[in-house]
Amino acid sequence: MRDLQRRKARERRGLVVAEGRRLVEDALEAGARVTALLVADDAQESAASLLAVAAGRAIPAEVAARRDFDALADTETPSGVLAVVEWQPLALAQVRAPEGGRRLALVVDAVQDPGNVGTMIRTAYALGAWLTVVLDGTADVRGPKVVRGSMGALFRHQVAAAGFDDWCAFAAGHGIATWLAARDGEPVDRLAPWTGSVAIVIGNEGQGVRDEWRRREHRAVSVPMRPGAESLNAAVAAGILLFELTRDPR
Repeated sequence: MRDLQRRKARERRGLVVAEGRRLVEDALEAGARVTALLVADDAQESAASLLAVAAGRAIPAEVAARRDFDALADTETPSGVLAVVEWQPLALAQVRAPEGGRRLALVVDAVQDPGNVGTMIRTAYALGAWLTVVLDGTADVRGPKVVRGSMGALFRHQVAAAGFDDWCAFAAGHGIATWLAARDGEPVDRLAPWTGSVAIVIGNEGQGVRDEWRRREHRAVSVPMRPGAESLNAAVAAGILLFELTRDPR
């Protein structure tokens, strides 16, 4: 677990750390491969059901002194439960595309805040997107804040990591249209019903989507805002756009 505090170790091992009882329960319910469980000694009673599940599934479990546990935890006030889970983002070649109907994917382009990235994965899964792609320059999708922010969606939803050019080639090969989230785009609530495959791209918190998108075929969409409003949080904007684009056509 100490080694997994480092990004390179997470990448090399194909492992992430899930912190918090609810998140560990979600990983187990989703069928993720939990390889180890650690519980603080003062949380042993409240985590008894998790320890029982671990014993039933032959998952190695340890109880540690609170001081030792807190040294391994990522949060400021650790709840007392940590798990190591086998997980890594898919390569594009591993992605399973659904057939027929409207298909919406989310593309996260160089978003820096890991909490935003995790929330977007959670929202994409909840609102019916079939895929989330994190492009180069985005916060480490294996990081503890992303894992916590996803609230278990990471273990249920297709999440892929790709370079910009690789994703563009994949989208072209699969007939996926690119829609960029932009302040000067068409208001999303006024769009005509759409069909086929679309990827909505959410850009960096400060700079927006990278300039290279503008040199490729795309459509720009926006969230209507009151005059004087500067911008929306990236995860909030993603949630509004995903909601509008995944609900039934009017």
